[in-house]
Amino acid sequence: MRYPFGMTMAGALALGLAACTPVETEVDTGSVEPSTVDAETAETEAEEPGMGEYEMGEMPSEEAQTAAADAAQAEAEAGVVYAGADRAGGEVSLAAGETLRIELETIPTAGYVWQIVEKPDFLAVAAENTRATNPALQNLPGFTGGNHYMSFDLTASGTGTGVVKLTEGRPWETEEEPMDAYELTVTVTAAE
Repeated sequence: MRYPFGMTMAGALALGLAACTPVETEVDTGSVEPSTVDAETAETEAEEPGMGEYEMGEMPSEEAQTAAADAAQAEAEAGVVYAGADRAGGEVSLAAGETLRIELETIPTAGYVWQIVEKPDFLAVAAENTRATNPALQNLPGFTGGNHYMSFDLTASGTGTGVVKLTEGRPWETEEEPMDAYELTVTVTAAE
């Protein structure tokens, strides 16, 4: 059973598709005269930040990148039972009412996303999110692309043991085998 994408994933898909879709435009080359720029305007544009050639922000140090990534990871793990790539094929336990967050790395800007293809009925999808793998660098103005983490929050509404299966791929490539797969056995016990 496939689950619909949240707004975040729909936006990521639209962005990925737009980047890969050729655009045809008509250009009217009628009698338009090229504009002229006086020397004073050209000099002012070259001196003002944000005018003329675009410049990316200052590159963060390795220490700043590591600190930002560590802080983002701590925030992703706060308040939930967390399962990342290191838990693939493993087991996790939580109490009814708690939320399981499965977070895996992918490349949404190239159209690759994770999808839940199977889950037990006692887990309800509460949220889908993405975040940068290197926020100090990827949040700089002008930075594009790169890997991201994609997460699914599953809230335990009952008890039991079941398997959550996810696959990674481009959703429109329905004839292709998934690029990757992830499986996790989940046991939910009664809340204390």
